[in-house]
Amino acid sequence: MKNLKFLFLIITIYSYGQEKSIYKFEQELPKWQEQYKVPAVAIGIIENGDVSYTKVFGEQRIGIPASDESIFTVASLTKPIFSIVALNLISNGRLSLDEPLYEYHLDPDLEVDDNLRKLNARFVLSHQSGFVNWRNMSPSKKLGFNFEPGSQYLYSGEGYEYLRKALENKLGDDLPKLAENLLFKPLGLTNIAFTWNPEWDMKKVVYPYDKNFGEYEYAPRTELNAAAGLQTTIKDYTEVCAYVLNGAGLSKSLFDEMATPQVKVKEDLYYGLGWEVIPELSNKESVIMHSGDENGIKTFVVLLPKSKKGMVIFTNANEGFKVYQEVVESYLNEGKEIFEIKSKKMVPTEKYVISTNNLKDYTGTFQIKENVTFNIVEENGRLNLVIPGQKSVRLVAQSEKVFLVDEELKVEFVKNSKQSYENVILYQYGVKSYEGKRIK
Repeated sequence: MKNLKFLFLIITIYSYGQEKSIYKFEQELPKWQEQYKVPAVAIGIIENGDVSYTKVFGEQRIGIPASDESIFTVASLTKPIFSIVALNLISNGRLSLDEPLYEYHLDPDLEVDDNLRKLNARFVLSHQSGFVNWRNMSPSKKLGFNFEPGSQYLYSGEGYEYLRKALENKLGDDLPKLAENLLFKPLGLTNIAFTWNPEWDMKKVVYPYDKNFGEYEYAPRTELNAAAGLQTTIKDYTEVCAYVLNGAGLSKSLFDEMATPQVKVKEDLYYGLGWEVIPELSNKESVIMHSGDENGIKTFVVLLPKSKKGMVIFTNANEGFKVYQEVVESYLNEGKEIFEIKSKKMVPTEKYVISTNNLKDYTGTFQIKENVTFNIVEENGRLNLVIPGQKSVRLVAQSEKVFLVDEELKVEFVKNSKQSYENVILYQYGVKSYEGKRIK
C-alpha cells in the first residue's frame, strides 16, 4: 500500500508538471496584456492533429469579461479559410488551379489582354496576381496589373476577391453557401462565417482597441469579402486548422502544393497556396502560417504539418502582435526561430544625407484612404515611418526624395507647386501601391 501511494504521488507530480509546462504562457499572459494594452486574447492549441486547448482571456469590451463564446473579427485570417474552400473546389474538379479566371469574371477596370489570360487561382492564392492590396490605395484608384501574373510576389486582397467572384459566377453559389457546405457544416461548426450571422448575439462581440485602451468603432461585417472580415470563435477557427493539419479534405498532391513554396517573399520565407511557408526549420519541421492586421485586430495562426501541431491566437488591440509573439515563443519550441525568419529584414545602406534643418520638411500625417493614415516623424535626427499598431521603422535616404525601409517597402516624397512635400508614394516590392496626401 505504501509503495502504491508513492507511485500515485509520482504520477500526480508528473501530471502537474506537464500541465504547468503546457500552460506556462497562462502565468505570463496578464502581464503581457497589461504591458501591451490588449483587453482580450484567445488561444487555440492543436496537438497530434486534434484540438487540445481553447481558452479566452480578459475582456471582450472594457468591463465585459470575454468567454469561449466571444466572437472575434480576424482580419486577414479570413484568407486561409477562403483558400481551403477554393482548394476543395479545385480538388473536387470544379475548377482547375491553372485555368484563366477571366472566363468567369471580368472586372470593369480591366480588359482582356495577355495579363488577364494568365491570371489563375494558383497566382491569386500565392499573391502573384499582379494586383496591389486594394485598388483604392493605388494612385489611380483602379484595379490594374503591375506586373505579369506569376512573375513576382505582391500581397493582394484584390486577387482573393477576384477569385471569389470568378468561383461564384462559375458555380452559381455564393462563398458563404460554398463554405457552409464544403467546410463548416461537415465539421459541425456554427460560430464561424464570412459575414455576420443575424442569429448570433451581439453581446458576444469582441471590440477592437488602440494602444491606449481607446475603443474603435465597431459594426458587424455584413459585406462579403474573401480576404478579410471573417467572424468566429477561437474554438471554431482552431477546429478548421486541425482539419487542415489532417489533410484539409484535399488530394495529397494538392495539399503538398498548398504547403510548398510557390513564390519567394524574402530569405527563407515563401508563399504557398493561401499560406506563408517556411520550408524547413533547423529541426527539419516545416511551417505554414498567416497573420491578420487591422486597426485593433492582430491575429496569427501557425501550423507545423509534419508533427501536426499548431496555434491560433486572436487579440483585439493594436499591440496584440506583441502578445501573440510572446505566446507562440513561450509555447512552441520552434516559436523563436519562426519569428526570427518572419521579422528578418534587409538593412539598406544610406546613400544620401538629409540635413537636420530639413528633416521637418518631410514630417507629418498622411492619409491613404478614409480612416487609414500613417506618420512620418523625426526621431534622434532621423526620419521614421510610423504605421498605427506597428513598430516605428527608419527611412534610409537613397536620394533627396527616395527612402528605403527594407527589401519590401520604398517611400517617395512628391513636391507640389510650392515645392513642399504634400504627397508620399509607397512602393511594395517595386510596385507603386499606396499614395498618401498630407493632412497635417
